[in-house]
Amino acid sequence: MTLTTDILRTWFRQFNTNYFGSELPMPRIVLSKARTRLGTMACKCTRRLMKRVYTDFTIRISTYYECTEREFQETLLHEMIHYYIMYKHIPDTSSHGKVFREMMHRLNSRYGWHITVSSSMRGRKIADEQGRSRRSAFLVLAIVLDDGSRMLSVVSPRSARKLDVMAQGVKEIVDHRWYLSSDPYFADFSKVRSLRARRVDQDLFNEKTAAMQPLVLPK
Repeated sequence: MTLTTDILRTWFRQFNTNYFGSELPMPRIVLSKARTRLGTMACKCTRRLMKRVYTDFTIRISTYYECTEREFQETLLHEMIHYYIMYKHIPDTSSHGKVFREMMHRLNSRYGWHITVSSSMRGRKIADEQGRSRRSAFLVLAIVLDDGSRMLSVVSPRSARKLDVMAQGVKEIVDHRWYLSSDPYFADFSKVRSLRARRVDQDLFNEKTAAMQPLVLPK
């Protein structure tokens, strides 16, 4: 199936209500092209008054391999268990320790899921393998302005060094980074040779940059 972040958010709301008592705030949900894991859950940890505080929860689901709807759902549930344990500050014996396994077995036995501790990538078919080989790679410039605006641009590779220097000299640009992407989202962008970019909202900016491969331009 073709997975989208909107589908994942819909599933998250449903699972949160059905299995987690509606206690989990909506995290950042991102599609990735990870090859070694179908899903991950990450967050930031800081110390305040001798206590650990967890923020910026992010769940990433890989679409690199072909998966059924059920497999994607079970991957999301796996990461939601991690999220619940971390969000509720529940001590566990390890990453997939006693608490995690008890929650996993409860969902499997009561509701007919087949959530597992880990998934093997061996033998899995790459999603749209033929289309992937034909798909272009886009050189993407991601820009953050001093007013908080986010912008994305697809750049002609021959103009990358020139635009990198130009971006460094624009005082309104507080951060700019380069990425490689094969995301079809960028197919309707013009390949620019001047410092032009498309304004996007922060959620879309974060989703796209998290899924792309960071690139350092050669000196």
